[in-house]
Amino acid sequence: NMTSRLLLSSSSKCLSCSVFSVRNTQVRSKHSSTQVKRLFKNHPARARVESRMGVNHSPPQALEPPTYSPLSGEIKILYNGWSKPIENVEIPDYPFQVRRTKNKPNDAVGFLPVYAKFRKDGTKATTRIKKVTGDSSRFIKELRAVLQIPQPRNPRDDKIRVRTGGTIEVDGNHVRDVKHWLTGLGF
Repeated sequence: NMTSRLLLSSSSKCLSCSVFSVRNTQVRSKHSSTQVKRLFKNHPARARVESRMGVNHSPPQALEPPTYSPLSGEIKILYNGWSKPIENVEIPDYPFQVRRTKNKPNDAVGFLPVYAKFRKDGTKATTRIKKVTGDSSRFIKELRAVLQIPQPRNPRDDKIRVRTGGTIEVDGNHVRDVKHWLTGLGF
């Protein structure tokens, strides 16, 4: 009992890091500061303190259905990713446009510019959509409705991003869904 009092009185804790100094020897804490934040994120004590402070964590809002419905016609995507545009149907004037690739032989219709990118040894997949012109915020709103991706509270946690050069990036491999949706819109 007496030795523990001496030990506690001679120990000091560094507030900026997770290292304790006990009798001139360094002892590391079990968790890093990032792990501590993650562990206490959903802790009941944190919820009580936030309720006293008036912090409101409302549940995520319900997703809206897509504004633009797909055009009538058969949508077929080949194994290589090419899809034929819908013919003999007038395409409405959308606030955004997605141009297909060009420079194909025999004046063939190009591919939709939707690609999958795999990073970190293939463990993280992202979908990239290029050649989007017009109102990108309306495009992202429609894409969010089609893929059923809710708007996060924190913008850093958003699964949809606009990269430099106008490329739109979505977490996860949604290439087939996005190509099916864009073909249905008439692009």
